[in-house]
Amino acid sequence: MKFSSNNISSATFSGLILIFVAFTLLTYFVSNNIFFWDTVQLASRHAHFFYENNFREIFLPDEIDSGHIPSFGIYLALAWKFFGKSLFVSHFAMLPFLYGVIFQTYLLIKKYFPPQLAIPVLILVLADPTFLSQSILVSPDIPLIFFFLLGLNSVLSQNRKFIFISVLGLILISNRGVFLSAAIFLLDMIFNINYVQFKLSLVQVLKRCLLYLPAFLIFIVYNLLHFQAKGWIGYHEDSPWALSFALVGWKDLFINCGILVWRLIDFGRIFLWVIGFLLIVRFYRDNLKDQNFKKLGILLILSLLVLSIPLLAYKSLSGHRYLMPVYLIFSLLTTYLIFTKIKSQRLKYALYTISLVGLLTGNLWIYPEKISQGWDSSLAHLPYYGLLDKMHVYLDHENIEINLVGCTFPNLAEQRYLKLNDDHHSFHPKNLGTDQFVLYSNIYNDFEDYEIDVLNSNFILRKEFRKRGVFIKLFEKKANE
Repeated sequence: MKFSSNNISSATFSGLILIFVAFTLLTYFVSNNIFFWDTVQLASRHAHFFYENNFREIFLPDEIDSGHIPSFGIYLALAWKFFGKSLFVSHFAMLPFLYGVIFQTYLLIKKYFPPQLAIPVLILVLADPTFLSQSILVSPDIPLIFFFLLGLNSVLSQNRKFIFISVLGLILISNRGVFLSAAIFLLDMIFNINYVQFKLSLVQVLKRCLLYLPAFLIFIVYNLLHFQAKGWIGYHEDSPWALSFALVGWKDLFINCGILVWRLIDFGRIFLWVIGFLLIVRFYRDNLKDQNFKKLGILLILSLLVLSIPLLAYKSLSGHRYLMPVYLIFSLLTTYLIFTKIKSQRLKYALYTISLVGLLTGNLWIYPEKISQGWDSSLAHLPYYGLLDKMHVYLDHENIEINLVGCTFPNLAEQRYLKLNDDHHSFHPKNLGTDQFVLYSNIYNDFEDYEIDVLNSNFILRKEFRKRGVFIKLFEKKANE
């Protein structure tokens, strides 16, 4: 996996550099953005714990412990120790993993496309709205997708050392990494074991298992020590996300199937799915003979099956970001079909353009106010940061203390966790029956429909800021209420 400009054309090398520069500039432009959505806990609060305790403890307090090995929080805390605790440092700490995702995606593309198509395909794959959104956050999903792509490339090139590193990285980042590690293992068994003689095959399988054993031993030992120290693994009854891990019945299973489909086609991906489905059907016989198509199909199906297990089985584990590996692989598969199956150059680039524009316009998708959406999964949420700053200025000007204002996720944490300052103040969990002031935005999914109606009928709109479909409103209860 050595990288050298001698191995690629000057045009491809220049294209790669431009993409690296583009993501560097993007990181710079968002480097003052506060922690957002799940990153408030999984990045900021975890890192604060290790930073403030100088890494004396490995187990997080129950109120922020979601069962993962907290390696990402440790990594971020170390970055603060070396470079200073700031939003700038936090965002730029993501760049090594972002560069890794770009390079690993490029290596994957090289296996299936001629050199002249590498950059156009890379642009389309990286244009996925959920990936773009996660790339501007201080998100553990970026290193997770990096280690997954590293694992895919390592399996396809039979690089044992990097298989070991990728699985270890997945295990250390997130419990979801266990599922992705299982996908890497199964792909390794499918592509790299010669099932001719039983004894020989068995020896090969056992040797391959040794690559995965250290990582899984680390996972098992950590969880055993965690259980010994705390008495629970994964989650506990009083945890804020306990309901998310409730197993569903048959009715909710069908609902989750619908949610899965929605997540797959959301934010402009429907263009890719329609084009991909039509090309799979249209060139069905040719696809059956195409070994590259079969490999990409196996990558897609296995990734989807493995990542669908928690989404389908549990009540509220249906975030868009959980399916990022599937989005990236399917983008690759669809683009492969476009460029290899269609003879007309005009039609090829027309479908490519539709796919790319469809993905980019997915960042403009904003659902009606009473329909929840994954705001951390497209760039549609970008105006929120500036609007929230304006609201804070207004609250200060009006001498309204934020602890007197009701609000909800993701704006309940102390300001120091959001902005990395010394402000311990925070909004309090909303209670429309007792709150005089309520801060509401369409970013906040935790307002029930009836609560929105109560705000509009029993409260006065004190101040509103709005930009590109995102709004934030301060309500004050009517005097007679």
